Amino acid sequence: MYLILLSLGLGIAVGYLRPLSPEKARLANAATTVGLFVLLMSMGAQLGSNEDVLAGLGRLGLQAVILAAFSVLGSVIMVYLARDYIYRGLEQRLSRRQGRASR
Repeated sequence: MYLILLSLGLGIAVGYLRPLSPEKARLANAATTVGLFVLLMSMGAQLGSNEDVLAGLGRLGLQAVILAAFSVLGSVIMVYLARDYIYRGLEQRLSRRQGRASR
């Protein structure tokens, strides 16, 4: 768990100190999306191969579906809010840098 948080923190620090160009940001976004889909597919394959999980799906029922749906919804909302906050700060930093460069 610490390795995950450390990696995330280092990535945020690097992105803050050296923002990506728009082209590299699009490439990073595409790589992140592909990586996320691979992760979800591998997790689904692991769950699908676990007979205990498959046998218990009937018991889990609606509660599991609701929990999963709200987890996804909460994650999407938080990513949207964080993205707006991060991009707003990035635009401010870039405009300040451009203002200094034109002097």
